[in-house]
Amino acid sequence: MILTAPTLEQIIDSLSAETMNLLLIGENNQLDIPALISHCNKNKILIAGGIFPGIIHQNNHSDTDVLIKTFPKATKVKIFKELGESADFDFPKLQEDQHSALLFIDGLSGKISYFLEKTYSFYWDKIKFIGGGCGSLSLVQQPCIFSNEGFFMDAALMLFLDSDLKAGVKHGWKKISGPFVVSSAEGNVIHELNWRPAFEVYKETLLAHGIDDINPENFFSIAKAFPFGIFKEGTEDIVRDPIVTDGQSLTCVGEVTINSVVNILNGENSDLIAGAEQAAMDAFQNTAVEDILIVDCISRSLFQADEFSNELDSISRVIKEKKVCIPLEGILSLGEISSYGDGYLEFFNKTIVVGAFQNHDR
Repeated sequence: MILTAPTLEQIIDSLSAETMNLLLIGENNQLDIPALISHCNKNKILIAGGIFPGIIHQNNHSDTDVLIKTFPKATKVKIFKELGESADFDFPKLQEDQHSALLFIDGLSGKISYFLEKTYSFYWDKIKFIGGGCGSLSLVQQPCIFSNEGFFMDAALMLFLDSDLKAGVKHGWKKISGPFVVSSAEGNVIHELNWRPAFEVYKETLLAHGIDDINPENFFSIAKAFPFGIFKEGTEDIVRDPIVTDGQSLTCVGEVTINSVVNILNGENSDLIAGAEQAAMDAFQNTAVEDILIVDCISRSLFQADEFSNELDSISRVIKEKKVCIPLEGILSLGEISSYGDGYLEFFNKTIVVGAFQNHDR
């Protein structure tokens, strides 16, 4: 159910006490989350959800809409309130009827990769995940994940489902320079590339491609077109979005480990649209689809600007061709999450994940 710029009262009227209510909220809705939690706790209504840069419905996107998805009341929901390396994550054991999970995480946390590594080590390939990074396009870390337990930042939310999940993961960006060795890094901050200040190397590379004025003030507006790609043998690079520089280091959405090999990428709108279409083709291999969730990076929409609707159109065409009669719904995220390849759990940037759910018994 999509609600267009709803008030708190309209959201409350749309919730069901007979289900688990998942709320995906556009960041500029300005919803009073503590008041929502208080009301739901008083009235024994189960809720969980996150704040995102945008909400997708059909071929449109908005930062004020709210998407509500309902699940059986017995659906298992788990909040992880601290993602630091000292945290002792209490992962729920899988039940026989749990085959996939939604996973939302604070997209500005510096411990995303660590949490996903621990998650994968616990579940291995026994369950498929799809999800993305919560947070604000302001890039200021603040509470962005909630449940009946409260409103949290530096946290993660898992919601376990009985459906099977098939996901398509693509980005379409192309290498223009590299490789570079990440010779010094800490969490999501790259300090050095090839043993030199990271911003200096990045700036020189962009100068060679016609960008002659990049500085800390205009960095985000330019860097959105030139992400890093962590090299992966035999597949697309894993994209990391540089978002801030202090004139020396580069802060990314998601960690970049020391000694990893990265390229600098660029792309045309047509490349990104083709990637989105291929992701949809990969996801909709079986027409017995019961639900759809797409997780698309907010920086893809910023990069494509007025042409971003063409990306959503390309997915809608695949849905129509596959005769799937389900509306296109999803989020614009700060990073994307999917079980990747043989099941490894990965955090992406500037990528689109198309998820198709179907009944496990089919």
